[in-house]
Amino acid sequence: MRLISLSLSLIGLAVAGLATWAISGAIGIPRGSSSMAFRLGLALAALLPAAMVLAAMVFAQMLLRFVTGAFDPLAGQDGRLLVLNQRVITNTVEQLAVFAPALLAWAAGADASAMPWVIALGVVFAAARIVFWIGYLIDPVARAAGMAPSAAASVAAIVAAVRAWIT
Repeated sequence: MRLISLSLSLIGLAVAGLATWAISGAIGIPRGSSSMAFRLGLALAALLPAAMVLAAMVFAQMLLRFVTGAFDPLAGQDGRLLVLNQRVITNTVEQLAVFAPALLAWAAGADASAMPWVIALGVVFAAARIVFWIGYLIDPVARAAGMAPSAAASVAAIVAAVRAWIT
């Protein structure tokens, strides 16, 4: 199991790294990026895909509760799918609590040349959360393909933010 998890993590990291590089290269530096307000606005926009993924998770949970009739989460009637989806939502909120402020701090402290990377990392983070969700639905070990790249995106954003503010 550990070898499978590690392999899926490495594959997820490689795909996420290539996707971030490709997306950032395709974007170019948006006009107006010299303004901190503009950079912060772009970073907030880069968080929208992740917000949409989280909203989809929440709506899926609401639909599952409606379909199964398990309206009271404290009644102990949640089936495996409801519990699993709740864990996906919880983990995504936890990941966003780290990623979002780090991405915003990076955008605020960086120069205009960093903005394609900020946008790309926001898109890749959201895609990684979808891979995490699908992987978890398939098998708990398969979530590693999305967990590793979303955690790496958070670490990358933190490192980039610290670097932007201390240089």
